[in-house]
Amino acid sequence: MQPAIRTGGRTFSAQVMGARVLLVADVQDGPIANRLARCGSLVDTEETMELALRRLRDDPLGYDLFVMDCDSCGGVAGGERAVASLIAADARMRVMLVSAEFDAPALPLGRRTAVCLPAAVGDEEFRRGYDHVLRDRVPEAVM
Repeated sequence: MQPAIRTGGRTFSAQVMGARVLLVADVQDGPIANRLARCGSLVDTEETMELALRRLRDDPLGYDLFVMDCDSCGGVAGGERAVASLIAADARMRVMLVSAEFDAPALPLGRRTAVCLPAAVGDEEFRRGYDHVLRDRVPEAVM
């Protein structure tokens, strides 16, 4: 059973509220960052993969999710390089790639596989991908 919160006719998964997200995108407060924030995420944005890897190394808490705007960072090939870099750095987080190159959402069941979303996907489909990628995240205890 997965707890949910209903507000104004919309259902939000309580499991993913407060997830720490590292976003690689060329715009600090762009559309992807805004969507992640509306999902209840705490978003840190870096412009390049190199800066993101440095942030990962220096972060004592750890991130729940890595999201990449592939269109601003070398396309899907850039996303594949990013995933390879995360694996090489032994990063243990879930991954979501967003690109206009994707025709349809891909929601794989494996924990170590990336959720892939088309850039033009609607808010509901974005939320479905977000919930899917964090489906097994254990929420932090509320103090």
